[in-house]
Amino acid sequence: MKKTDDQIDFNFSRALDIQKNLDVNFLDTILAEIKTDKKKNSIFFKHLKLVILELYYCWHESKNQMLAVSMSKRGYLSRSRYNPNKISSYIIKVVHFLKKEEYIQFFPGFYDSKTNVSRLSRIKASKKLSDFFEKVKLPKAIKFNAVNREYLIKTHGGKKIEFSDDYETQEIKEIIKNYNEIISKVIIDVPLWEKSFIERYDNTKVAISHTGSQANYIFLENTNKEFVLQGCWWNRIDIDFLNSYSKQIIINDSPTVYFDFSEKFNDFLKKKLGVENFFKKRDSEKYSNTQICYLIVKAVNSKNFESFFRSTVVERKKFFSNENLPYLHVKKNLEKFIKNNENIANIFFQNFRLNWDGFLTTVFFKLLKTTVPANIPVFLIKDKIYCPLSFSEIVKSKLNEILKSLINEKKGIGFKECVIYNYKSKSFFSKLFKSNKSISKRYLKRVKDFR
Repeated sequence: MKKTDDQIDFNFSRALDIQKNLDVNFLDTILAEIKTDKKKNSIFFKHLKLVILELYYCWHESKNQMLAVSMSKRGYLSRSRYNPNKISSYIIKVVHFLKKEEYIQFFPGFYDSKTNVSRLSRIKASKKLSDFFEKVKLPKAIKFNAVNREYLIKTHGGKKIEFSDDYETQEIKEIIKNYNEIISKVIIDVPLWEKSFIERYDNTKVAISHTGSQANYIFLENTNKEFVLQGCWWNRIDIDFLNSYSKQIIINDSPTVYFDFSEKFNDFLKKKLGVENFFKKRDSEKYSNTQICYLIVKAVNSKNFESFFRSTVVERKKFFSNENLPYLHVKKNLEKFIKNNENIANIFFQNFRLNWDGFLTTVFFKLLKTTVPANIPVFLIKDKIYCPLSFSEIVKSKLNEILKSLINEKKGIGFKECVIYNYKSKSFFSKLFKSNKSISKRYLKRVKDFR
């Protein structure tokens, strides 16, 4: 879909979160303003409260963001483990009511059989409702998630499926639940970034969201075989953005460091495929280490050069910082990249699943087993792990243990300092790394609200 205006960017949306905490009352004055003859119906009111709550959170995250809602009864399973609030297709009645009373803007979903493209319906607060929202201040101490929210998700074919709990699932759930408690009390952000969203290489907008970021442990058949950690805004940013802002990300408005795992990619390659590799100077002048890693992974996993070329063209802004780079230029760049790496070219185009992201997630989850009980905030963003400077040595020690056990890496990993924005600090370290760029008004407001 061709976009013409942020106001009608249907892709800038997130799904209605039916696992939100309904035991909050900061929107009660707004709910009292919504007159309905169904008010005595507790089921209707519960669903109304969820939709208004989610409309507020969505609006709070970014004024132009929309909520994607299913208008089909098949879109709701009230008895699912992923539905602690027992939300049902009653949502549809609520949406129709809010539309009729002009509390929402409603954009119907569709399915185009010719292009095989479908889109759920979208809703967002109307001016009538937004005017109410403007008068509300989000409480500082608030639990966004239902008490028994399910953070462990089993999927098949892209759909959530039920599973039976055992000792392993209970252990993972405890770690992820407590990690989300840490996330809810921590602010991670990019002080220089003014907009309420980050635009990725594919033009997808990612809202910098505090209210909508929950870490989910998503697995297929086995909890410890194939899994990913997703659900937070920083999980969705791309390497193009990270190349420019890796040193600008900070935690709790305080000195922050990150561990760059691209430095350990060659050790990973040696362990997985028995291949010695090192980054070429000619590549390093053109690409970041992170880009080199992902280009090598893409080349190894591709069937042939043509499939490698096609997949890179789709993501060319990610690798070349230019979404309009001509196809011929992309092809020449890739041919030159392969020539520069001829010592490992024999492992390219093997249609082999070199799961670099899976390795990074495994490292991070092993780290969480130590840092969560110690209440240490850590964040995995692509191939980098961020933590406060004050905990850097503890995290470094644990990461070195993990790397040694997984890939027999004995040299260890160091960390890099992020830019310091704490202008009250007078230390030499502060003067050395302090940014001379303006901190965004958006960030200053968020820090003020956080404190």
